[in-house]
Amino acid sequence: MSNSRTVMVWTLAIALLATLAIAGFDEAVKFFERQDYKSAVAELEREIARGGDSARVRTLLGWSIYKAGDLARARTEFDRALALNPSDPNAFYAHEGLGWIAYRGGDHDRAIAAFAQALRLKPGYDNAHAGLGWAYLAKRDFVRAEANFTTAKRAGGDNVDPDRGLAFVAYNRGDWKRAIEAFRNVVKRDERDSVARSALAWSHLYRGDTKEARRMFEDLVRREPTWADSLAGLAWIAEREGRAADAKAGFRAALAKSASYVATKELDALLAARADWVDLWRDLGWALYHQRAFADAEREFRALLERHPKDADALRGLGYTLYMLKRHRDAIVALQQSLALDPKLPPVEERVEIPGAPGLHPITSDAMSTLAWSHYQAGDYQEALRLFREVAQRHRTWADPLSGLGWTLVKLGDRTAAEQAFRQSLQASPRHADALMGLRTLGRQP
Repeated sequence: MSNSRTVMVWTLAIALLATLAIAGFDEAVKFFERQDYKSAVAELEREIARGGDSARVRTLLGWSIYKAGDLARARTEFDRALALNPSDPNAFYAHEGLGWIAYRGGDHDRAIAAFAQALRLKPGYDNAHAGLGWAYLAKRDFVRAEANFTTAKRAGGDNVDPDRGLAFVAYNRGDWKRAIEAFRNVVKRDERDSVARSALAWSHLYRGDTKEARRMFEDLVRREPTWADSLAGLAWIAEREGRAADAKAGFRAALAKSASYVATKELDALLAARADWVDLWRDLGWALYHQRAFADAEREFRALLERHPKDADALRGLGYTLYMLKRHRDAIVALQQSLALDPKLPPVEERVEIPGAPGLHPITSDAMSTLAWSHYQAGDYQEALRLFREVAQRHRTWADPLSGLGWTLVKLGDRTAAEQAFRQSLQASPRHADALMGLRTLGRQP
């Protein structure tokens, strides 16, 4: 009798745990469908803690984390799901998730392999075909991209993504008539799709429908005020219409939003062909620098200098960029050339990293102060000392060269003079992180 009761109690406990596991998973599904991914993650983690771990739980957890934006952790959960049970009925979802993660990371070959594996487990799966379409499109394999988007469209019902993909295939082929028709259909079905609206506007522009392109770009400026895209489109229209001042102003407005977006091969060709637009070319290089796209900034400054080899500000920009890329010897050469051509360029207001202090910190600098830092980083402490002293004497309110002077004196073993330089830096800017760090290194209180 007692053994029977024990068996019954354990049977009941197992049944209750199974019910709780099902209920927990179903509750997580509800959260996921409501796009409450944080709650879905919490519910699935509770289920795992209760002992309800399984491949399907890990797959849904991976998707919830993916939707919340943590791609690295999502990849881990998809991998765990497949390790737990590669034959789970939901395994194709895990492979699909790995495909999208690879696609977003730019690994298009791995994305193709993952989407193909999803299709082996679930033939005809529309999202996997769409994923293949986007991956092949990124590789500019338009034939395979079109074939997969077409297959996804046949299988996907009301899903607009395959139509969107087909529109971008036409766009990338330069088939503007077909692209316009396709994007119009996409926007009609999803009026919130600003990316499709943008592509539609550009398609009109490339086709020569300037009036319609302008109308659409102006609408996008209102819809997406943080985007560079529509401002660049309006700038190109102004350039085509011969309104140089408006075009330059439009490009500058776009650069302020995203210089990397604006820095296209088409703009480079335009700037190279217009000697009187060298000022905009400099602005492009400096915008890339200030937005910390240093590799792109180096490319632009070097391209500018090929056309205008005696441009002092472009040489200075190149020197600044090479410094940030930690190529200090190369930076020294560019900065010396800039100073030889024009030692009186206006100062640069920038935001820089300071080792040991999180975030970016505002400083005022010029070619000589950056040259001093370049010598410091290259280990040329005597030359750095000379240059920092010269800059500090000229610009007593600049905190950065004074802190640089302090660090150089530390390297040369003069701790008393170093402390004095750090304190002078703090007089110029009371919370300058580099000077505060210097005093701490010396064991001194601010």
